[in-house]
Amino acid sequence: MMIFPRGVAPVIVCTLLGVAACAPSGEPEVVAIRYIRAVSSGDPDTAVTLLDTPRLTSRVEEQILVIESSGRETFLEDSIETLLWGLFRETRPADFQYDATPAEIDGNMAKVAVTKISPDGVSETTAVHLRNTDDGWRVSGASLDRLVTFVIQRLTEKY
Repeated sequence: MMIFPRGVAPVIVCTLLGVAACAPSGEPEVVAIRYIRAVSSGDPDTAVTLLDTPRLTSRVEEQILVIESSGRETFLEDSIETLLWGLFRETRPADFQYDATPAEIDGNMAKVAVTKISPDGVSETTAVHLRNTDDGWRVSGASLDRLVTFVIQRLTEKY
C-alpha cells in the first residue's frame, strides 16, 4: 500500500486524467477530424502520418510502371510522402470549426462525414474513408483517389 501526503493524490489523479485526455484516440471520427484539420491548416506532417501509405503506394504501383530493383518500395513510399508533404504544405492555415458524424464501420473499413465550418458560417462536408491497420485507423479507400491521381501526375512529369 502506498501512502501519499495530503493533497498529492488529487494531483496524481488530475495528471493521469490529463494524460489520458491528451492521448491520441484511435476512433475513426477522431482520425478523420485530425486529417481534415491537418489538410486545412497546412500541417503536412500530421496529414501524411494519417494516410494509409501502403494502400496508397500499391494503388500508385497499379497505375505506373516501377522498375524492379532493391528498395523500390521504400523509394516509392518516400517519393509519395515527399510529394504529398509539399501538396499539404501549400495550404494556408485558416480558423475552422470541425464536427463529425458517428462512423459507419464495416469490418476494418469506416466512413465518417466531417464538416468544416468557416468563421463566417460557411460549411463544407467531406466523406473520409478509413481502414483499420496495424497502426490504427488511417485515411484510405476513396479518400485516396485524388491523392493517387496527383502522385501519378507528378511522378510521370518528374521521371
